Amino acid sequence: MSATAAAVARFLEDTRRLEALLSAPGDDLRSIVLTGVNVDAAAGRNDITWRRSPIAPAADTTAGLLLCAGPAPHDDPPEGHVIAVCAAPRLAMVEVLNRFFCELDIDRDPVFADPELAETVARNYSWVRNAIVGPRVRIAQHVIIGCSGMGYERDADGRLVRFPQLGGVVLEADVDVAAHATIQRGALGDTIVRRGAKIGPHVNVGHNVEVGEDALLTGHSQLGGSCRIGDRVTIWQSAAIANGVTVGEGAVIGMCSSVRCDVGPGEVWAGNPARRLR
Repeated sequence: MSATAAAVARFLEDTRRLEALLSAPGDDLRSIVLTGVNVDAAAGRNDITWRRSPIAPAADTTAGLLLCAGPAPHDDPPEGHVIAVCAAPRLAMVEVLNRFFCELDIDRDPVFADPELAETVARNYSWVRNAIVGPRVRIAQHVIIGCSGMGYERDADGRLVRFPQLGGVVLEADVDVAAHATIQRGALGDTIVRRGAKIGPHVNVGHNVEVGEDALLTGHSQLGGSCRIGDRVTIWQSAAIANGVTVGEGAVIGMCSSVRCDVGPGEVWAGNPARRLR
């Protein structure tokens, strides 16, 4: 399972997604082999990734192939890296993944640091896939870990197109997951729950979320995709954190709050829409 940058570029041209293609002088795109996918911040020279915004300067790219919005940067990317400027980079990424990396869109067996936890999971009627589970993790009844999340993009006709969910879940040591909680696998990259975090009943953790150490997420709280929850944060019952929001270390979110913007370290927020109390 791999593709060359040249093959992907031809595909983007054929589908009329490509607006500009940038590479280092002398680079042969046929020799740039892409073997994996990752989020932009973690992508390496053999990965393909995307970003919604333009990139400037081009030297900042670390991926083998980056799909991004225009305008195109004025400089060239480093040797061995390619930038494809697309009008709809997320939709282009969907099409590239379905064309070249569909084999990644499968459920993989979990890896348990404590093998006996697999028996507990089965006994509790829980479902765990696409996950690396650390030591002393507790998983209660009817938990779902590693399922696909709500990743969709609209095409030119307004129809919803599924964004393949190819990442995984990492549960570090001493994490507790209460009954009926759901932790979605990452779309690209992983959803991560750090050491000692506690996930309450009916909590939903969206794709590519990162939950900090010793964070407490109480019952029915909802974390939108790619949000960041700092160490020792407390989120009370039925609060909702919007996609991409960062909640700083030690912050407290009140019951039933709707948090739509970043929360600073140690702050207390509540309400709908949530506002800073102190």
